[in-house]
Amino acid sequence: MKTARAATGIYIHVPFCVSRCTYCDFFSTVPEDDAIKAAYGARVIALLERELGTVRSGDLVSLYLGGGSPSTMPPSFFTALGAALRNAGIAVPAIEFTVEANPADLSARSLDLFAAIGVNRLSLGVQAADDAVLAAMGRRATRATLKKILPTAREKFGDLSYDIIYGFGKRPRDLTAELAWLFDLAAPDHLSAYCYTRPHRRGAPPVASEDTVVEEEEAIARSLTARRFSRYEVSNWSRRGFESVHNRLYWSWDRYIGIGAGAHGFEPRDGIRYRYPDSVAAFIRRPSPIVERLPRETLMREFVMLALRTAEGVPLDKFSKIFGISFSELLSPVTRARFLDTGYATLSATRLRATRSGFSFLNTLTAALFDDIERHERVHAG
Repeated sequence: MKTARAATGIYIHVPFCVSRCTYCDFFSTVPEDDAIKAAYGARVIALLERELGTVRSGDLVSLYLGGGSPSTMPPSFFTALGAALRNAGIAVPAIEFTVEANPADLSARSLDLFAAIGVNRLSLGVQAADDAVLAAMGRRATRATLKKILPTAREKFGDLSYDIIYGFGKRPRDLTAELAWLFDLAAPDHLSAYCYTRPHRRGAPPVASEDTVVEEEEAIARSLTARRFSRYEVSNWSRRGFESVHNRLYWSWDRYIGIGAGAHGFEPRDGIRYRYPDSVAAFIRRPSPIVERLPRETLMREFVMLALRTAEGVPLDKFSKIFGISFSELLSPVTRARFLDTGYATLSATRLRATRSGFSFLNTLTAALFDDIERHERVHAG
């Protein structure tokens, strides 16, 4: 299996929160004291400095701080982060430098600090613009919080993204009105709309009914389309030119380096994925990722699954170069009849894409392609 050297992104996971939201299923924790944050931050910076040495000049295209709530880290952490980038000779304005933040943690001062170290994209966990929904989600922000901080964030950053969660709980919700209020307050350039998945823990809020989920998806699509946003991935919308560089690395089979407890990384040339255990103490003591070399069939499945989530779809030439086979060889007559002949997907000389209606059946299409991959690999085994 061969692939060209890929563009590289770095993801830093900051698992700290002031409190845990009811919907969250990511690794996060509420630290007992600031000393834990300081020790964690020092370890992250040390590992970042080491990893920057593995990136060829010009290959780094993104740096993304996610969580948790990175905005809860002390100012000294961000100052050290900026120094590490400068010392490594990184031309920060040339990369997409994103920080996720909880609006409840932000102030004009913290936003100025982010800008000072070169952050050029701010991703805000808005989640809702309805106080009752925000309270049910366990969010500390309210509409009053959003009204105070979002215009300031809009003023200070040229690339602003919001996260919204839909399909949450049984409470009636007017997402058209919520989005209108947010856009009137401080229009973003990018919006990620995630369907709520109930976490596996006692007392988690319920998922909305299937009909409600569909209605809310349609409300989001109508609202964003009317504002000239394009759906470039299943859960992601943006104005033209504001698609997330970092997220595209995941879907395009490029290299990304993971740093931090719970962080994941991928080395496409070797077919290796790795992750750090979900333990702050273990990461501080001795960062030791769990490394897995994935079987060929698994890699093929992941390539197809991730690419199908995008508007561009599966790049056939890239698939052929990586795996040494023509994609058309995989497609069974059943898959062609179920999805191509019915208009749920299109196949050109360069790409396999899900159509707009096909996005609603993406899981079914993906499962069918998985079956085709398994059949092909079984037939050609040995």
